[in-house]
Amino acid sequence: MQIRAPGRVPFFRMSATSLRMFFIVSLALTVGACTMTETQQRTGSGAAIGAAAGALIGGRSGAAWGAAVGAGGGYLVDQQKKRESSEAENQRLREENYRLRQQTQ
Repeated sequence: MQIRAPGRVPFFRMSATSLRMFFIVSLALTVGACTMTETQQRTGSGAAIGAAAGALIGGRSGAAWGAAVGAGGGYLVDQQKKRESSEAENQRLREENYRLRQQTQ
């Protein structure tokens, strides 16, 4: 059995230290997401997806811009989902209110 010295991992093209840090940060974000609100989860996942896309396109500065844009997008998606949920609940309550009024007449 041959043991490799720390260096570059050929498949990922990142150093072993960078790969370890990636896994540690991923684990920390996963565990931390357990106590997050839906807004925080959507904003965080938008930032992560944006950072990954930005890193693929433009390196480190692209990752920073991608994270910022992704976080904003995640927040907007969250607000839209909340609005849709609120409108659906309001419609359900209006229909129930209408049925109750019909029963009392």
